[in-house]
Amino acid sequence: MIEEIFKDTLKKSRLFCTRERVRLFQELKNSHDPCSIAHLVSATAEAMDETTVYRNLDAFEKIGIVHRVYTGWKYKVELSDMFRDHHHHMTCTTCGNIISFEEPESLETELKKLGQKYNFSVQSHTLELKGLCSACSN
Repeated sequence: MIEEIFKDTLKKSRLFCTRERVRLFQELKNSHDPCSIAHLVSATAEAMDETTVYRNLDAFEKIGIVHRVYTGWKYKVELSDMFRDHHHHMTCTTCGNIISFEEPESLETELKKLGQKYNFSVQSHTLELKGLCSACSN
């Protein structure tokens, strides 16, 4: 199912479903956490070079397959909500570790109420928490 959405998204954007794009997508799909570019280059080295990784990630971002998760001035990438359940991130400001989490329904409700209070139609949101992970806070 996820692979079909991937292929349809490429097709609608007039991009070919190449073996390099499939390999990169598989690496992102199999990762629970956002991936650094260095990780993706290393993990897909048997199938493509660094330039191909960058070029395909750029295309994926433009058509909504991936999005960036910023860690200061750097970033990692992960599949968009089109392929994963909606979630947010906690980023350790010391080591850069990123922890994904889903917000409770009560927070969703409060965000909707906040939009209504200001006569604003909320269509999406991003919540990023910064602090110290358990390893760095000890």
